[in-house]
Amino acid sequence: MSVDASILDGKVTNNISNAKESKGAAKDGSTLDKQAFLQLLVAQMKYQDPLEPTDNTEYVAQLAQFSSLEAMNNMSESMDLQRATALVGKTVTVSSTNETTGITTEVTGTVDYVTHSGNKTFLTINGNQYNVDDVKQVWDEAYAEADTVANAWRATYSLLPKVDGIDSQNAAQYKDAIQNLVTVFNSMSSYQQSFLTDDEKNGLAAYVAKLKELGVEIQT
Repeated sequence: MSVDASILDGKVTNNISNAKESKGAAKDGSTLDKQAFLQLLVAQMKYQDPLEPTDNTEYVAQLAQFSSLEAMNNMSESMDLQRATALVGKTVTVSSTNETTGITTEVTGTVDYVTHSGNKTFLTINGNQYNVDDVKQVWDEAYAEADTVANAWRATYSLLPKVDGIDSQNAAQYKDAIQNLVTVFNSMSSYQQSFLTDDEKNGLAAYVAKLKELGVEIQT
């Protein structure tokens, strides 16, 4: 790891604060570690003015400043890991931006496991990794289940034609689909049913009435 240090009057001008600022502007996510600090310290000692050597207390102050910075970074990483671990098995929504296209997309799924690489923590959802900092929403378990059931029901419902489009010639064709919708609807809890709109609920009743009108029996 290389460290650039500017020398002015026999002293290194790139102190730890400047190094931290450079870190924030870096795109590769590099951090100022112990090795970098020691290289800065050695460079400062090497190029100091022998007639006006740096006071030892300044070295101690710099070391204390670095130690404090490193402790805060370690604490932040530990908190990220704990936060990510608590999300395993939960349904979350992450907002991910493609670095090439700049397009931001949202992905919702269950967190399978957590990995920690370098100084970053990642969640694995559907086989893909996402930074824990990209988590936008954490779903309540009952809410996530109700939303999933309702969306599956809605997907089948959306395939049906309009009620007026069902007649004696094609009624049998849609019997199984409508019967399945009725069966699933009856198995849903009242909370899960609340995720369906009134138009969808009334629409299901209309399909059942239409089939019965055409002499097709539906178990309700």
